[in-house]
Amino acid sequence: MIFKASNHNDAALFPREDQINRGAAVRLLPHANTSSRRPEPEQKSYWLAVASAEHVRLGRQHGFMQVNHGKRAPLKRIKPGDGIVYYSPSVKMGERDGFQSFTAIGFVREGEPYLGEMGCGKAYRKDVDWLDAPEQPLRPLLGWLDFTQDKNWGYKLRFGLVEFGQSDFEFLEEILMSELEVVKQRRLQA
Repeated sequence: MIFKASNHNDAALFPREDQINRGAAVRLLPHANTSSRRPEPEQKSYWLAVASAEHVRLGRQHGFMQVNHGKRAPLKRIKPGDGIVYYSPSVKMGERDGFQSFTAIGFVREGEPYLGEMGCGKAYRKDVDWLDAPEQPLRPLLGWLDFTQDKNWGYKLRFGLVEFGQSDFEFLEEILMSELEVVKQRRLQA
């Protein structure tokens, strides 16, 4: 259909105030420079880091974390608000003492990785709000964590920082803030 100038009625395009249908739905078209996609809210991630208990205790005391002997790249993956759990296979680095415990749990603060002083040089760190939680041996939790259902779960830990499931993080948070047997009973009843 072709409209001629004589068929075009300006009154139809721009109605007078008394002709406007109040309450009618109006669909607004997006501006050409905007996307129709809404930004997704940032989701939290949960991480399991590996370090000796001695190193984790130092980090808890001073409110920071570091992984892989102070490398920056792994810390860049961690966002503010992410949950972090530390697993310590030993008390001192390099020893085989069978300690195998979760030694810290907390949430990462705002900020980029920064250089901190260590006895043997500098290392990249991130600030963390650590929860006041006791250390928890791993063995009593093996059947309760999704992470340990794979028989080679320990092999994943060689990277020093691995993504951790939200359900495992929440379970550990609950256990570390309460009594293990009480939490197990509550979970069995749910």
